[in-house]
Amino acid sequence: MKAVRRPLFWYNLVMWLVSVVFASLLIQLGSLIMSDVPTAGKRISREDFLDQQQMDVVDARIDQAQSRLQQLEDEFEDARFVLESRTLDYQNQRASFENWIKTRSATQSESQNAEVVDRVRAVELLKLEERTAQRRVNGLGQDIVQAKRDLAKVKNERGQIVENAVEPYEKARTFEVLKVFLLRLALTLPLLLIAAWLIFKKRQSTYWPIYRGFVIFSLFAFFVELVPYLPSYGGYVRYSVGIVLALLFAHFATKGMAHYLQKKKSEESRPESEKRKLIAYETAVKKISNGVCPSCDRQFAAARKLRKGEDKDEIKVDFCVHCGFCLFSACRNCGQRENSFYKYCGACGVASEDAPVVAQES
Repeated sequence: MKAVRRPLFWYNLVMWLVSVVFASLLIQLGSLIMSDVPTAGKRISREDFLDQQQMDVVDARIDQAQSRLQQLEDEFEDARFVLESRTLDYQNQRASFENWIKTRSATQSESQNAEVVDRVRAVELLKLEERTAQRRVNGLGQDIVQAKRDLAKVKNERGQIVENAVEPYEKARTFEVLKVFLLRLALTLPLLLIAAWLIFKKRQSTYWPIYRGFVIFSLFAFFVELVPYLPSYGGYVRYSVGIVLALLFAHFATKGMAHYLQKKKSEESRPESEKRKLIAYETAVKKISNGVCPSCDRQFAAARKLRKGEDKDEIKVDFCVHCGFCLFSACRNCGQRENSFYKYCGACGVASEDAPVVAQES
C-alpha cells in the first residue's frame, strides 16, 4: 500500500520534469559557450603543414605529365588504326598480285612483263608503308612507357612532400588536443565541484530540484564535453583515468556501504520508540507492505517457510526476526491487525497511539 499523497506524487514528478528542462537549457547554453571558445571549432589539417610552393610546382608537373601521357595514348591509338589499315591494304594487294601471277603463268604473255614490275612495286610500297606504321606504333609505345615512368616519379616526389608534413602535423595535433582538453577542463571542473557540493550539502534543500538539474548538466558536461576530448597518448592516459575513476568509485562505494552498515547497527541498538522517530512514515509503510523491515532493511516475509497446505496469507509475522522491530500491531479499539505505522485504524478509524499493541491471534 502506498502512503504517499497523490499531490505529492505529482509534485515530485513535475519537479523531476523541471530538473530535466533546466538541465537541457543549461546544456544548450553550454554548447553555445563551447562553440565560441577559441580553437574549439578549429580543425587542424595536414594541408596546413605542406610546403605549398613545392606542392604547386609538383602538381603543375603532374598535370603536364598526365596531359603528355594522354596525348601519347591518343596518338598511339591513331597509329594502331593506321597500322591495321596499312596491313590490310598490303594483304589485299599481295593476294591480288598472287592471283594475277597465276593467271600470267597460265597465258605466258610477254606483253605483261612491265605490268609485273609495276605490281611488284605497288606491293613493296604497301609493305614499306606498313613497316613505317609499325615503327610509329613501336615508338609511341616506348614514349608511353617513359611518360608513365616520369608521371610515377613526379607522384613519388609529391608523396614525399606529404610525408614530410606528417611529423609536424602530429605534433601540432597533439598540442591542439591537449590545449582544447585543458580549456574544457577549466570550464568543466568548477561545474563538477559545484555539483559535488550541492549533492553533499543541498539534497534536503527546498530548491533541490533546481540543484538536481544543475547536477545533471554537470554530468553531461563531464561525459560529453570533456571525456571525449581526453588525450589518449596511445591509450595510456584514458586507461589510467578509467582505472583511477574505477578505484574512486569503489572507494566511495565501500566507504558508503560501511557507513550505512554502521548507521544501521547504531540504530538497531536504540530503543524502538527512537527508531520509529527516525523512520519516515511513507518509507515505513511502503517497506512493510513490500515485506521489508524499515529498521534493518531485511526481508521478513520469507522468514518462515510455508508448510504443506498452508496459505501465504496465514503467515503472521508481527516482529522482524532479525532485529525484533514491531511490524504489525492491533488496534486498541477494535483489535484489527494492521501496519504498526498506520496513524489511524483502517477498520474503526480510531487514531493509533505511539506505543504499538501486538496483534493477537483470533
